[in-house]
Amino acid sequence: MFWKKKNPESGSLEKAAAHQLYEYLCETIMRDGRIRAEDLITAASSIVGELCIGATGDFDPRKHQFVPGSRVFSEKVNELFSGNVQDLQQIPSSTIVGTLRDSLLAAGYDVADFPSMKHVFEHYAAKIGNKADWGKVPLSISSDNQPFVVPLQVTYETRPVVDRIFQTLNTPQQRLRASVMALAEALIAVREAIDKRIVLTLALEVINGMAKTAPMTAEAMATAIKKQSEGPLNQ
Repeated sequence: MFWKKKNPESGSLEKAAAHQLYEYLCETIMRDGRIRAEDLITAASSIVGELCIGATGDFDPRKHQFVPGSRVFSEKVNELFSGNVQDLQQIPSSTIVGTLRDSLLAAGYDVADFPSMKHVFEHYAAKIGNKADWGKVPLSISSDNQPFVVPLQVTYETRPVVDRIFQTLNTPQQRLRASVMALAEALIAVREAIDKRIVLTLALEVINGMAKTAPMTAEAMATAIKKQSEGPLNQ
């Protein structure tokens, strides 16, 4: 398993960093004194997805040759996400879904609130190639609950702050665990404000999707800005 057992000292550092990330996201997402649950959960889940890529070691999410926004499937991601197990009760606690399950069931969520893992995987695979989804994740939730934030943009723009908050965490696995803990804190915070099944479906679909999406890189962004500045008359 990619997600190794943590020692007590690293666990306390992860918990502190997780709470800092949660507070930062709340401040960033807040508009007119209010926090839209769907945007908070999408932002937190997007960060988990990108950090999942780094934890697998498949490629560096910040320096790679994939086209940003393109879909990149990975068996290692599936293992880290849910142990490649579809039965919620059998998913290892060392995985992302297992960690969320254990935290949330102790905080007011129920097994019935979790979407089918089969549905999460199949919905994503079925929607590959839709140009309208660039930068986003195909979601099965209703239009009323679609997030306003764009996951690919969130992960790129929050990297400097995530780096600062997670500077005491030495490994990709530690950073991933802390991000999952931050997401769990957010899910617990919104459990009375939104249907729990909707918000869990949103969280798991975003994590699964972003962990299989090539992130934006500084090089690709610089190229895009250069092309935009040249304009059509200079081409």
